[in-house]
Amino acid sequence: MKTVLTISRQLGSQGSYIAAAIAQKLNLRYLDREILHRVAEMAGYPDAEMVAQLEERERVPGLLGRILATLETIPPVPAVPSATLREGYIYDEFVAMLMQRENIDREQALLQLATQRQRAELASGYPDLVRQVILEYAQAGDVIIVGRGGQAILRDMSGVLHVKVIGSEEMRTRRLMQRMGVDEKEALRQIHQSDRERARYLKHFHGLNWQDPCLYDLVLNTDRLAVDVAVHLVIEATQRAAQPIL
Repeated sequence: MKTVLTISRQLGSQGSYIAAAIAQKLNLRYLDREILHRVAEMAGYPDAEMVAQLEERERVPGLLGRILATLETIPPVPAVPSATLREGYIYDEFVAMLMQRENIDREQALLQLATQRQRAELASGYPDLVRQVILEYAQAGDVIIVGRGGQAILRDMSGVLHVKVIGSEEMRTRRLMQRMGVDEKEALRQIHQSDRERARYLKHFHGLNWQDPCLYDLVLNTDRLAVDVAVHLVIEATQRAAQPIL
């Protein structure tokens, strides 16, 4: 039987280490940032800039998302621009601003705006594309999906084990200080920001509460569980989940 796991984790909980170890032991494909690369490739943008933009799109609402949404309201420049059209006038002003800021000619500015428009279209369809990619890999099986709302997208798919890795704020802060070489204040800032973004992502795109325990089959608190113990528990749960419930 094909194995499909989703891992949701708090920053500093060691969830990524646990997921990577499970993938290695069970010979599973590990999908995290790779999902974004696949999404970009499907839309014809396999470059690093597109992936970075997709990652920024996850930070809902996000400044970039608002800027791109605003650009989408501006109609394409007409073949024969008319000074009597207010939209054309606004667009021309935007083009002129871009020319001055980037020190480029009008043709380059128009090309840049056209590229931005195409990328904005991809960003607006980002949730559907990510869903498509995750479903594609889940149906193929033997995969571990880390983050990206996998627990929501595959919620109703049978045979999928959903795991969440958590830890106390104190322990996560301590780990982040050691790993990143930052002070306590900065570690706490990163943890709070990460928790907010992950909760907001699931709420915005899937209408679900990230803290809802019913979204997960197994919740691991790594304050006292070493990585190897957590890995063993998940593997055991994965094997037992494949057995029919009597």
